[in-house]
Amino acid sequence: MLGNEVDGVEESALALCDGTIEIPQFGTKHSLNVAVAAGIVVWEVVRKMKGFF
Repeated sequence: MLGNEVDGVEESALALCDGTIEIPQFGTKHSLNVAVAAGIVVWEVVRKMKGFF
């Protein structure tokens, strides 16, 4: 589940999730579009899974 750039994900939807991931951001930009956010998460998951295979 990915939230929008302004409001994120509603609290009622978060309550249905087992966990959450927040992408830390530094500097003056404080939002990513959904495609960029998904790409970062997929990249990090694959990077961490490489050690398991």
